[in-house]
Amino acid sequence: MKKLNFKQAFSCARTEFVKWVCDARMMILGVLLIFIYSFAIEPLLKNAEEMGEPLNILEPFIAIANSGAILLIIPLVFLTLIADFPKIDTNTVFYIIRVGRVNWLLGQIIKLVMMALSYLAFIFAGAVIPMIGRGFWYNGWSNVATQFAVRFPEKSGNFGVQLLPENLYNQLTVFSAAIQSYLLVFAYLMIIGLLLLAFSLVKKKTMGFVLCGAVISLGTAFCSIKTVLMWSMPMANSIIWLHFTKYFRQPVVSLGFSIGYLCTFIAVLIVFCVAAIKKFNYDNVAEIAT
Repeated sequence: MKKLNFKQAFSCARTEFVKWVCDARMMILGVLLIFIYSFAIEPLLKNAEEMGEPLNILEPFIAIANSGAILLIIPLVFLTLIADFPKIDTNTVFYIIRVGRVNWLLGQIIKLVMMALSYLAFIFAGAVIPMIGRGFWYNGWSNVATQFAVRFPEKSGNFGVQLLPENLYNQLTVFSAAIQSYLLVFAYLMIIGLLLLAFSLVKKKTMGFVLCGAVISLGTAFCSIKTVLMWSMPMANSIIWLHFTKYFRQPVVSLGFSIGYLCTFIAVLIVFCVAAIKKFNYDNVAEIAT
């Protein structure tokens, strides 16, 4: 077995990442941004206009990363964009033989990290750029987030109000909420990608794709009915406001638990992938796609 070579692994990841970025499926991101703007940013802007006060520039992104409905769409779109990950054909097999199994696997994991980070960066930019010149940059919540329901009690059920619940602004600062939301959703996307990778290496990619869909849909269902089972799924563990009550500091479930859960899930999948690549059979490569 060839020695671990980070330079080779990164070169492999970079080449495949560029191909992924240039894929025609990236047009889906435009539709995603339109959906996000209509579903999350526009309601917040309407509240801000009605109140006559600006939003914090980061609040739309925090709302996006903590909305159950949007967190159903974000991983589903990501799953669509990486549907052929990892791409293994006859040419890829020759490449695996040349660079070594473990180096190729490391390259795929690096590529997955790059895909997840860039995907979230695109969403972050899509949420922040429309706010430039219309909001403020400060580590504090806007009056629109904290006072709208008080000033307009008859509109307390407003969807814009629900996007930024008390569980967020009473418990965390804006910068903390934004950073933690980004990292937790990133971990969620990594789990989706690693599931695809793991099942591809045992030539059960279709099963892996179905399992990813099940993880996303079950997580959404459990979160919607607020059952304790939701903490068995990555989705609940990636939504910050679910960890807190509206007013008290005592968490419902600690963020430490969720970080440990997500990291352990990722680590187990990586260990499984390492074991699978060592036993990977080059025969019948076409089976990877099914």
